[in-house]
Amino acid sequence: MKRYFENLHSATNRRMHYFLLAYLFSSLVGFTVWKVFSSASGIIICVSVTFLLARKLTKIIYAKIKVTCPICNGEELKENFTLQCKSAEYECKQCHNIYVDGVLVEKL
Repeated sequence: MKRYFENLHSATNRRMHYFLLAYLFSSLVGFTVWKVFSSASGIIICVSVTFLLARKLTKIIYAKIKVTCPICNGEELKENFTLQCKSAEYECKQCHNIYVDGVLVEKL
């Protein structure tokens, strides 16, 4: 059982690293677009391209790296957004268990 929780923790960490890379890549592409156009319309295009690319990459990451419940093998854990200073909290949609840092915190 402990192995499943370690897999959950590593999957959430891997997902966060890919999010960071996606946002950095989107920002770099947006900055390049802004430099190419270098005008007021270039700023609007830059923001639009950055937003759309980051959104698309985020959807791909959510689709490719699944964070499943180690107890019931539920398809996807839903992230409960909390303060940034706290660790991410995930809740299973099927069995309603709550995990923080890959550890079962609350079993309902």
